[in-house]
Amino acid sequence: MSSEPPQGRPSFAEENAMRIAAESLTHYDAETDTYHCSYGPPVPAVAVHDPEREVLVRVEPGSGQVVGFSIPDFRTWYANHQDEDGSFEITLPSVWPPPDDAADRPATDA
Repeated sequence: MSSEPPQGRPSFAEENAMRIAAESLTHYDAETDTYHCSYGPPVPAVAVHDPEREVLVRVEPGSGQVVGFSIPDFRTWYANHQDEDGSFEITLPSVWPPPDDAADRPATDA
């Protein structure tokens, strides 16, 4: 049995990425100059500042699942991060904090 996807069909990872992209909702609020992106339907979340990407990451508190992000002061951020073709890309881990950061956090009692 082959583990390769059938010819012309996307792999599981590609299907999952396409599903997330299809379910992503984006909105730019011109009044506050803030760009928002949500993955799937809205859920309660906390915002965590990600200094590496200069964005606010929205995280579902119970699971640590990343459910979206916001970019305040978007015009300035975009001027500093856009690609040559005018697009931009943000790659976030699926769970927060990223594995490298989790080792640096102090242990807490549950």
